[in-house]
Amino acid sequence: MPDSELLSTSPMSPTMTTLKINAGRKQKLRPGNILGALTGEGGIEGSKVGKIHINDRSSYVAVSTSILKPAMEKLSQEKWKGRPLKGWLLDD
Repeated sequence: MPDSELLSTSPMSPTMTTLKINAGRKQKLRPGNILGALTGEGGIEGSKVGKIHINDRSSYVAVSTSILKPAMEKLSQEKWKGRPLKGWLLDD
């Protein structure tokens, strides 16, 4: 049985959250494009962005949970090849 003080502490919350983006390799999207969209012109710090994974038609980026809302807003303002980028919070 675990120690009682360990059981009384609240569980840790994750430091990163994953966002899904509606563009991928088929749209010629690269990790640098996503990083630039998030960090460029008044964006978030690059250290708050984690792994970026590009699939054929979608992409995934890990961002710090503390800047989730600004990251979503920044993505919604960006366009890629004339089309708006859309980001969704990936459900657990």
